[in-house]
Amino acid sequence: MVQAWEQSLRDAGCTVDSLKPLNLLNKRNGDFLFALVEAQGRDPEDKPLLPYALLRGSACVVVPLCRNMETNERRFLMIRQRRVGNGHMSLEFPAGMIDGEHDPIATAVRELEEETGMRVDRSQLTSLWERPLHSSPGLSDESIYFYAVEIEMDEKAWIALEGSEAGHTHEGEFITTTLKTFAEAASELASLQPLLAFLLYERKFGALP
Repeated sequence: MVQAWEQSLRDAGCTVDSLKPLNLLNKRNGDFLFALVEAQGRDPEDKPLLPYALLRGSACVVVPLCRNMETNERRFLMIRQRRVGNGHMSLEFPAGMIDGEHDPIATAVRELEEETGMRVDRSQLTSLWERPLHSSPGLSDESIYFYAVEIEMDEKAWIALEGSEAGHTHEGEFITTTLKTFAEAASELASLQPLLAFLLYERKFGALP
């Protein structure tokens, strides 16, 4: 991850004179999670770069739109989970960090199933933006891929999604699912991630359900 970030700076025309890891954090299972590094370098205009960066790699967000085949209702499948950054319950779309072979679509398919129980084929996913978007480039290298998928289901499956529990509790994921229109979700949104996902979906497909 550190080497990939350093190469991305060089690809942007920056020079990196020195690089020192300050802290490396792992997941509960031992896999690499974050790195805080101190770097000395200069940009293409020969100005000094800010010295610190938080490295976490790429992530993906999935916007699932569910359609009830019996009533033709359409709602977005979202998740609720409490976030340590502010302590509040957060209404979001399924999302996750991209590990291993750096296959964002495979990650999107996996995260959707892990966080909602919904299985889809990678061919069903549609990209909502041509490239990954950086979430906070003043500090972090994190870039996010956004995808959408439409899922048809019967009434029984539709009802089962409201309040269903999901996630990996051994990794600290305590998730419940919910079905929302944008209007229903808007008053609950407290994070840029789902709001940006809604905007990208609207840009791609038009009016939001």
